[in-house]
Amino acid sequence: MLSFCSAAFWLMYSSSSTTTPTLPGGILAWIICYRARRNQVGGWLLFFYWQLYGGLLMTVVFFAINIQSYVLENFDSGKKFAFFLMSVLPSLILYLAQTAVGTILLSVRAWDLLVLLRWLVGAQVVFGIISIAIDANYFPDNTALNLLTVIPASLWLAYLFRSVRVKHVFKTHDWEMAVNTIHPEK
Repeated sequence: MLSFCSAAFWLMYSSSSTTTPTLPGGILAWIICYRARRNQVGGWLLFFYWQLYGGLLMTVVFFAINIQSYVLENFDSGKKFAFFLMSVLPSLILYLAQTAVGTILLSVRAWDLLVLLRWLVGAQVVFGIISIAIDANYFPDNTALNLLTVIPASLWLAYLFRSVRVKHVFKTHDWEMAVNTIHPEK
């Protein structure tokens, strides 16, 4: 499973001879998220959603490009195919669940849903680590890409636990008052 940031990082540092347009996209995302920092869903929280939906788009693109990778006939054995599915499917399912819960959370803003989102991101980290172990043994070329998924997911998990904005938006529902002390108007 790829997140938008991981895919952008991979594209930026891949060994292609042409430059990729990821840097302008990253700057655009930063500008938009920074300018929206006083909104309930602004700043880093907006970037989380930017990455969530961008990652969904990238996942669909990579899945469509590599659809033949999900066919048993392309593997040496059924065992290797089973390990491939164990490496890929949990992350895909968890990412789709994160996107669904995250989308509902935008309109409901309930703390229970945020707790569920944390569990889903935490499960993505755990299954990402399992995927790295499987890939290290059976698909070594995929190991680095999985690492680029686990690191951002771990950072987002920490953000969802530590963010003052997340607490004010989803738990106490008082962002409109708290924003003036966190991001004073200039």
